[in-house]
Amino acid sequence: MYQFKLQALLSHRRHQEEVCQKELAEAQRNLSTAQEHLRRLKKDKRDNVQKLQIRQKERHSTSKILIYLNYIEQLSRDVEAQREQVSIASQDVRHKRDDLIDFVKKRKTLEKLKEKERLAYQQKMMQAERKFNDEVAATRHIRKGSMDGVPGPGK
Repeated sequence: MYQFKLQALLSHRRHQEEVCQKELAEAQRNLSTAQEHLRRLKKDKRDNVQKLQIRQKERHSTSKILIYLNYIEQLSRDVEAQREQVSIASQDVRHKRDDLIDFVKKRKTLEKLKEKERLAYQQKMMQAERKFNDEVAATRHIRKGSMDGVPGPGK
């Protein structure tokens, strides 16, 4: 029976690939969450800018308008900070994807080597079996020939 001498390494590579897949999935979830938060902040900012414009047309007090301006300014800072978070999360996804690609390549290389060695082993076993069968056939032929033409000891 064929035993791959690097089976432990192949198993380890498969495990690394699975861990990396889970990390990539988590990074993608984080990116999606960050992008959704950024969308909500942008929407909140747009909504408040519209409210401010309405308040200005309605000639509300300066203090209420200042409250809106300060809040919109804070939302602008929050949007920029969240854009940075999205950028970081996006880079993390790219790195995790690159890592996964590397692990897949390493695993596939080992699997190809395993298959190549398994086929070589099968060829070797088939060749040994043919050689054995040829020897058995030759031995039978020799025995049969000696029994047909040569008188035995009792004749």
